[in-house]
Amino acid sequence: MAFDDGPFRFGDASALLVGLVVRGQGYLEGAQFDRASVDALDSTDVIARMVAACPQRTSLKALLLDGLTFAGFNVVDLEDLRARTGVPVVTVVDKVPDPDAIIAALRGRFPDWEERWRRLRSPALHRIDLPDGGALTAHVSGCAVEDARELLRAMTLRGHLPEALRMAHLVASGMPRLAEVAGWSVGHDGAPPG
Repeated sequence: MAFDDGPFRFGDASALLVGLVVRGQGYLEGAQFDRASVDALDSTDVIARMVAACPQRTSLKALLLDGLTFAGFNVVDLEDLRARTGVPVVTVVDKVPDPDAIIAALRGRFPDWEERWRRLRSPALHRIDLPDGGALTAHVSGCAVEDARELLRAMTLRGHLPEALRMAHLVASGMPRLAEVAGWSVGHDGAPPG
């Protein structure tokens, strides 16, 4: 099950979170949608709730996250998410994060910056070399690094993003435009009313 967030503005209360269940290299089997609060610390709860509501939850082999942060600096607690869902978690980023820049940004914006930094630094980073010569950086919880490496290699068809995450990104990015074209009523932050 792959997770990514949709676009938002920093004045928004929340951002769309999409979870797609993808088998093999790209068979879409299910979708879950929810919202995570911008710059809060509820993304772990939201993703755990989405997994619990997923009809395919008993057959999930891994949760793939597009990084550790959603809806701004809403940082996932990787170990807590793995413990709550019982499913291994692998995050994927295409660049190695700059710890000094992250700490400076957190200190300047959040009174709870130490908790956010703990969540960001607690899982070790691993380099995953891809068949096309590219590489990803991943955090891994609940499975061996080599198993995560094989999963990411098998799911990456083109470029440097596993197909399930690429699909989640496309869906999450397209939802605001879909709402606009369909004429759906949304609140000031892009959320449906109520």
